[in-house]
Amino acid sequence: MLAGCILLLLNSCKSTKYLGEDEFLLTKASIKVNNKTSIDDAINDYLAQRPNNALLGVPLALYFHNIGNKGFDPRLDVWKKEDPKGLKIFTRIFSEKQAIGYRNFKYRFNQWWLNNGEAPVALNEVKTSQTKTNLAEHFIQQGYFDVEVASKTIIKNKKASILYEVKTNKPYFLGTITKDIPSEVIDSIYSLHVNKSFVVSGDQYRYSNMLQETKRLTNLFRNSGVYRFNKNTIGFEGDSIQKTIHTEIVIGNNDTNKPYKVQYIKRINIYTDFSYSDSHLKPFKDSITYNGYHFYAHEKIAYNPKLLLNAIFISPDSIYKDTDRELTRKHLRGLLNFSLVDIKYAELEDDSLEASIILKPLSKYNLGFSTELTHSNIRQLGISAKIIFSNRNAFKGSELFKFSIQGAFLDSKEASDNESLLNAFEVGADISLEIPRFLLPFNLGSVVPKAMSPKTELSLGTSLQKNIGLDKQKFNWTMSYRWYPSKKVTHNIELLNIQFIQNLNIGSYFNIYGSEYKDLKSIQQAYFPAVELNTQNTLAFIDQHINTAFKTSNPIEYQTAINIKNRHHIITEDFVIPTIAYSYSYNNSESYKDTDFSSFKARLSLAGNLSTVLSSTRNENGVKTIFKTPIAQYVRGDFEYKKFWDISFNSMLAFRSSLGIAIPYGNTKTIPFSKSYFVGGPNDLRAWKIYDLGPGSSKSGLEYNIGNLKFLTSLEYRFKILNSFKGAFFVDAGNIWDLSNSETAVHEDTFNGFSSLKNIAVGTGVGMRYDLSFILIRIDLGFKTYEPYLDSKNKWFQNYFTDRVINFGISYPF
Repeated sequence: MLAGCILLLLNSCKSTKYLGEDEFLLTKASIKVNNKTSIDDAINDYLAQRPNNALLGVPLALYFHNIGNKGFDPRLDVWKKEDPKGLKIFTRIFSEKQAIGYRNFKYRFNQWWLNNGEAPVALNEVKTSQTKTNLAEHFIQQGYFDVEVASKTIIKNKKASILYEVKTNKPYFLGTITKDIPSEVIDSIYSLHVNKSFVVSGDQYRYSNMLQETKRLTNLFRNSGVYRFNKNTIGFEGDSIQKTIHTEIVIGNNDTNKPYKVQYIKRINIYTDFSYSDSHLKPFKDSITYNGYHFYAHEKIAYNPKLLLNAIFISPDSIYKDTDRELTRKHLRGLLNFSLVDIKYAELEDDSLEASIILKPLSKYNLGFSTELTHSNIRQLGISAKIIFSNRNAFKGSELFKFSIQGAFLDSKEASDNESLLNAFEVGADISLEIPRFLLPFNLGSVVPKAMSPKTELSLGTSLQKNIGLDKQKFNWTMSYRWYPSKKVTHNIELLNIQFIQNLNIGSYFNIYGSEYKDLKSIQQAYFPAVELNTQNTLAFIDQHINTAFKTSNPIEYQTAINIKNRHHIITEDFVIPTIAYSYSYNNSESYKDTDFSSFKARLSLAGNLSTVLSSTRNENGVKTIFKTPIAQYVRGDFEYKKFWDISFNSMLAFRSSLGIAIPYGNTKTIPFSKSYFVGGPNDLRAWKIYDLGPGSSKSGLEYNIGNLKFLTSLEYRFKILNSFKGAFFVDAGNIWDLSNSETAVHEDTFNGFSSLKNIAVGTGVGMRYDLSFILIRIDLGFKTYEPYLDSKNKWFQNYFTDRVINFGISYPF
């Protein structure tokens, strides 16, 4: 009914409402190339005028705009002139001041509709002509010099559609390629690398190849020591004969009239404490010469020259290279110690070069504060705050030391005895040190050179939770090494990652996991009505009454009770988790604004191997321990692939697929609860609440369902609705399974090969997003489409609308 009212409202807003008498609403603009409709966005981008954005053919943004009154004037005298009786009645009931306020409110209300919608796109002949010119230029640059472009406009009922028809005709090809290079230096370098040219005889003419060749030659010369070379001296001259273009590459002399030559760097100066205010006035009080580099400071040199040189790739007596200059700039900025990195060159009398590296340090000490609102299915509302103290160049090697304290107040559903809004909290503290090199007793420079930005990260942290689950105290200590072989690839090795997890509120287990207590209560009421059972004596009840005799007469109830006990042990057991891990990341996006790219992440981890070898103590169950705490031992692998397609001007398609598997062995039979997998929630399988689904085809009814195998895949179509409002249609599919053959697992929980893929749950839904540029607020409505746990043969669309899930989130789900 609501949707019907909205459609009725939108239909009442005539799309041509604000068009002039001689104006026509542009409803369609299409391009045909050689009688075939173009779906290529690269060609459609040449449209100088596009119709209003539409969702499923409906121009919502235009309708929103037309709801507003474009000519509304808030002044009272205008109201008096237009509707004197209405104004008189209003001022009798209210005051004149309130009448002014009402008119101003109505004006702002109208402006909101006008500003958040889209004004009608009226047919513009100038832009039509511009589009034809754009299309002609595009195909000429592809070698179609005889291209013909025409347009047809169809007008009906104040609406117009345009069809652009392109006839490319035959393309031109490159003939002979010659050169005109007066400089012997340039000519010799060119000849050595001519086989890599983008301008090749026999290829179809393309202007983009000329640009690529210009860029290639510029990079080639400037990275071969020719400091004076300028790309503006490169030109291409062509002579066409019967659709063949004979091309001459011309490389002239530079504007300074100085001959091209290979130039060497004679001296390198590094200024470590530049200041805009007085650097040109103050004398240098400190200087050091190290390995041919000259360091200067107005006060005292604060950086260890040997360590700072790890970020500098310009070296004395080497030829000039643009790549060395850019690598130096990139790595110095990556140290996060400088607000300015400037590199200048000056020519000396003997034609050698003097390089000056100018550095403006950031403040050594910094204190930061941040706050955040959080929301999830478990923690309905949260407010967090974080204070970070930073010390740059902590040990004179550009190290970054951080100390942070964070706290969060949360609305937790587990805090049943506390009715206040924010009834749970989490506090923590972390110390970290980032070192811009590998901290190792041996040199790995031949394997991981400094150009790969090797880093060592050390961290130590702790956190405490209250009224969140079983209340946990966590300690973690990590030592990791990270490096970047290329812009797209990252490697990370966690040589040491030790976590200690202690449950502080085990006595509340059956308050939190109420479904298990309910099952046990049913057994007690049916078979032991005289025995008192409460949440505090459950384990004692099982030990005393669920015995071999009870198993003989009630095997199903016996197994239920034993499973409850075993699950209690799995979830409440404390663990030390010593891990060694390797991570790989690939991402080919060019910038954060890129909408057409892919990424892949993989992480392999081994827990407990070395520790179990070194440990000699065991608990009463024969499990090896450290400080009386069991050592977790398992192998785990996590893989995730993402792909994004730019579909059209205001829409894109996003795909995500992930696989996780964790296998316990040796010292432990189960995976620690915190390292297990779950599904559901705002960033996962959105038709189910977090922890609600699985494992497999079981319908346990438990509060927290976990497994050690997980598969998840999602496909999402994202589109613009109007202004900052965006929408999405999505499909999620996935589930978790049990691989460990644990005592609590039933047949429906376990993964039994490809036959278990039939238990993959499917959810579909729609989403609304509001983009504030700095943050994106998201609401997704998920519908259970395929439920593998249903008893009926038909498991599709059984609870589609009746059991929907609303998810609130920040940013995109993936």
